[in-house]
Amino acid sequence: MDRSRHLGGRYRLEEVLGHGGMAEVWLAYDVLLFRQVAVKTLRPELAADAEHWARFRREVVSAALLGHPSVVAVYDAGEDTIDGHLVPYLVMEYVKGATLLQLVREEPVVGPEYALELTAGVLEALDHAHRHGIVHRDIKPANVMLGDEGTVKVTDFGIARSVDRAGTTLTRTSVVVGTAEYLSPEQARGEQVDVRTDLYSTGCLLYELLTRRPPFTGDSPLAVAMKHLSEPPVPPSVHVPQLPAAYDTLVLRALAKDRADRYQTAEEMRDAIGKVLTERATPATPATPATSASLAPPAPPATLRHTQPQPPLDPRKDRPVRRLRIRRPLQAMAVLLGAAVCTYVIIGSHAPARPRIAAPLLIGDTMAEARSSAQAVGVRVQPVRHRACPHPGTPVGRVCEQTPSPGSQVSRHAILRITLSPGTPQQR
Repeated sequence: MDRSRHLGGRYRLEEVLGHGGMAEVWLAYDVLLFRQVAVKTLRPELAADAEHWARFRREVVSAALLGHPSVVAVYDAGEDTIDGHLVPYLVMEYVKGATLLQLVREEPVVGPEYALELTAGVLEALDHAHRHGIVHRDIKPANVMLGDEGTVKVTDFGIARSVDRAGTTLTRTSVVVGTAEYLSPEQARGEQVDVRTDLYSTGCLLYELLTRRPPFTGDSPLAVAMKHLSEPPVPPSVHVPQLPAAYDTLVLRALAKDRADRYQTAEEMRDAIGKVLTERATPATPATPATSASLAPPAPPATLRHTQPQPPLDPRKDRPVRRLRIRRPLQAMAVLLGAAVCTYVIIGSHAPARPRIAAPLLIGDTMAEARSSAQAVGVRVQPVRHRACPHPGTPVGRVCEQTPSPGSQVSRHAILRITLSPGTPQQR
């Protein structure tokens, strides 16, 4: 691609920041808003393929739903003609810094507590995404940026790559299901993923931050995937003996083979990390009688107690006592009234409410995949017949529109209406 060109007439391409099997990321300059941005473009040779086009659009839709400090911000999206092909592009926040992969391989992470803090930042981003019905599917150190100011930024939400740069991305019927070293057992088996899939991959990421190696390695992606399926992970403390036992407990639960044995939400795993950090920062010290005594105010010296003259008795001193006798019944009534109000509030707050959930992202799925994703969160899907597809490039039989839109709050057992692409004459 010509570096001197202005993509979309607005973004001047300056240098390549990274390559992938499906896309390129450029450092660019926004000549309208006078700022540096990162621009991701679908490779021109893949732009003619409807499948790759649909997958790239999935990332655009997913990214547009998210707005969180720990997620790389999306500014714009569009299409431009490159080398004779109409190519989509995505304009994102430019994060000046390094990936966690570079951090692990080029220099050791400073202390296990820092590794937990970085992982907590990743979990904040995942919690936000999961609440919007989006599963990342490819959490790994290479997809997490650490800005120069120390901010964690998760990238590549919703993207599916055909071929990984390092040759370790597994595919199933040409659909990417993850990167081998961070692959969950359900992904290796080709099963439907859910939020706990991301938590397994986050456990792999934390393992590597602590030990500078992933939990499983092998001669090929298939060999690594088989270890995720069958071999128990070696506790991190085997590689780093000074690690406390709490770190092993934390990581091994995230790496449980059965999803039911893992943390069930990103928030739960982040809270577990917070507990470990708190215990490490403030170790518990049992109270002793001496300690308790030292907290009591010192008694006045004996000489002062016995030698200081006592003030004369004042008959008016009885008045506070009488007031106290009057106030006690009033205070008791106030306590009873407060208890009644609290009981009313508590009962009212526990009144049954109709649960609400975020509508999952179904665009680009087949009918079977859409039905499975909907069932996973407790809703149903219904295809809309005889309706034009708003995205003609979507492959035949895949969802090209859904109502309500992804991330919208819907009640459980709601019906999501989806439009399946009829395809183009060439696809038929």
